[in-house]
Amino acid sequence: MTFLQLLQALEERLGHVHLPVRPQAARLPEVFEGCGLHHELAVMLVRAIYTENRCQHLRDRVSAEACLRAVAPIHAAVAHADHTDVDTYRFSEGFFAAVQAVFEQKPRARPPKAQEPRGQILSFPLMRRRAHR
Repeated sequence: MTFLQLLQALEERLGHVHLPVRPQAARLPEVFEGCGLHHELAVMLVRAIYTENRCQHLRDRVSAEACLRAVAPIHAAVAHADHTDVDTYRFSEGFFAAVQAVFEQKPRARPPKAQEPRGQILSFPLMRRRAHR
């Protein structure tokens, strides 16, 4: 999964109001369309993920371990801060859970193909069946 794909998946889970991702962004400063709720915290989390994964471009691949390593200390700091309000805590908690969920999501398996019968069942007339007994 690329960095930009991760952000789009997080936007889908958390909502555009929290992460207004610009899919056509070319650089990290352009990744948000505007200011979402908890914008400063969202920017901090996104930059931490970008840095921890050693990304050079938005289309660089990211790993679950690096993303969780980046988000965990920020979430802990928000959770233990004296001035954290309930909404900020919920956003931080939701972001952390969304990162976990995105990487735990298994690719959709294709439904198994219905197997075509290999043989053909022939019905014999009743009279023939009695003759062979």
